[in-house]
Amino acid sequence: MVKRVSLRRGVSGERLAPARSRMRRRALAVALFVSAALLAVVPSAGAGVLDQSQPGIQTEAATFVSDSNHRAQTFTNGLTGSLDQVDVAVARTLLSVTASLLVEIRPLSGGVPGGPALASEGLPAASVPEALFPSAFFSVPLAPPAPVTAGVQYAIVVSSSSCGFALCYMWALGPVGNPYPAGSGLQSGNAGATWAPFSVFGSSDFPFKTHVLQPPTSKQQCKKGGWRRFANPSFKNQGQCVTFVNHHGGNSGKGKEDEKGHGKKNNSGKKQ
Repeated sequence: MVKRVSLRRGVSGERLAPARSRMRRRALAVALFVSAALLAVVPSAGAGVLDQSQPGIQTEAATFVSDSNHRAQTFTNGLTGSLDQVDVAVARTLLSVTASLLVEIRPLSGGVPGGPALASEGLPAASVPEALFPSAFFSVPLAPPAPVTAGVQYAIVVSSSSCGFALCYMWALGPVGNPYPAGSGLQSGNAGATWAPFSVFGSSDFPFKTHVLQPPTSKQQCKKGGWRRFANPSFKNQGQCVTFVNHHGGNSGKGKEDEKGHGKKNNSGKKQ
């Protein structure tokens, strides 16, 4: 279902320990807190480089998205790596909407979404902008990201959890015509069981942007948990990531001196 109308603005009883003992306990508590915080530190996600996009947004034209009404945009991937963020011009229709928004990256089968999702993100309704007609992009980080290969087609699929009615979210339409020839818009009215081409108000594509994190080229990208961000290729630990950089070149792949504990041994038993 597609809608196009004028926009409306519408607090014990235990004994107290001696002061010195209390101070020691406090110091220990602080040390434990700091240690836990350090262990919890994760690298800043950030997004990969912009790969594919259809940036045009048609004014006051959008299609409904819900648990039964799924919408998809296929695209031809340009970079091999990890698709770690998509931007979509999606908004929730009302502040009262509580159903979560679901964004997936799916492989294609026969030109339509098929098989398990390569990456998916469920977003609380409150985190999605509210508007009757989306006019700006909304960024959706994907963790873990989707492994993607250059030249292969995939689909961005947008739907929601059960909302009780069909007007949970809206995805803006792209400009009139075929602004993104390397893919197309699709629609499903039966929760993705079957798909059909989408072409409404002269538009056959949805506004979207994909961001791809390419394989690491610097050892710094592997450190502080950064190795977890990569999906194509993926790594089991920092050492694997650093080894990849050393073997495939890169900004800091100068040798093995930074790869502690991973050096090879020569006949004398010393690490090279």
